[in-house]
Amino acid sequence: MSLIGDIIDRVLSPNREIHGIPVLDGAFSPNQRLDQARQLGDGIERPDDIALGQDGALYVSTGKRILRCTGDDFNTRAVFATLGGPVGGLACAPDGRLLACVSGVGLVALSPSGETVGQLESVAGEKIACPLSVAVAPDGTIYLTDGSRSNRSELWLTDLMQNRAPSGRLIACNPSLGGASVRADGLAWPLGVVVSGDGKEVWVAESWTHCLTALSRAGDAKRVIVKNYSGYPARLARGADGEIWMAFLALRTQLTEFVLRERGFCEEMMRTVPPDLWIGPVLDGRLNPREPTQIGRIKKLGIQKPWAPPRSYGLVAHLDAQGVATETLHSRVDGRVHGVTAVRPIGARVLAVSKGRDCLVELPLGRGAQEG
Repeated sequence: MSLIGDIIDRVLSPNREIHGIPVLDGAFSPNQRLDQARQLGDGIERPDDIALGQDGALYVSTGKRILRCTGDDFNTRAVFATLGGPVGGLACAPDGRLLACVSGVGLVALSPSGETVGQLESVAGEKIACPLSVAVAPDGTIYLTDGSRSNRSELWLTDLMQNRAPSGRLIACNPSLGGASVRADGLAWPLGVVVSGDGKEVWVAESWTHCLTALSRAGDAKRVIVKNYSGYPARLARGADGEIWMAFLALRTQLTEFVLRERGFCEEMMRTVPPDLWIGPVLDGRLNPREPTQIGRIKKLGIQKPWAPPRSYGLVAHLDAQGVATETLHSRVDGRVHGVTAVRPIGARVLAVSKGRDCLVELPLGRGAQEG
């Protein structure tokens, strides 16, 4: 049925691309470098994004709260703000305000004392209910991604499994959150956004189409940087030399790709099975005996094989200024740093949050040895 469906799709929808899953090789060759990351301080429940403030503190979104973290290892933590919905993407504006994506609310601007001083709730007459990520250009222009018109950010797995026509948007506004306009529409869960090193483009990572695209800030020009990743790309962050860091939610699997095409089975599964047991990616990957699996993922003699089919995975990529991957850090199936939703260079350090394993980590320096 899947083969027949693919043939029908190609005949009736020739412009719709069906991407096979690329092999992990070259710069994406598997290794265990992400498991060598050093955890900073105690665990943080379901951290989603991080941003360095003008005051030198690190701000971390977790649930409906934003934590302010200080100290050499950012291990002194206090609640900076509690907002009206789950908080996702964060960015710091040049004037010291913290910008926060709040599910069901929109984009919220916070003063250095944690008070709400601005809010962007809608654009073009439509509510921004699924804000995912935010970036600030050198001239102060703010770019925001709205993931879906159907689901809020916490329902990311539902949005993937529904396999609907993409409805995400790239939104631009001025520093005061006014003059908002839609710069791109029909995006497939645009979880990552960053302004390029030369300031001329906005790069957007679309999770459900596994691609990285660039849109000209001056007009409507669009180009594809990477057409097809092995995983679901997440947030982006720019380094001092124009390079880009990219996080990945998880790796794609043949089983999930198959289920997404078999709509009758998928819809029945979503209707009758709890979401944490759906056949699809997860962030944590701590083995549940009831979860769906391929036979290779089952433990043998109490050992989880690192090359088993990955339901969850940890992956961070370092891209050059042209978007070409130069190195990657992996936490394989048996690893401890899964579900990385954000990675950011902080001075000479690179930090990441593992939403799947509830921690803030510092990545190891140097290329390291690639392992098969």
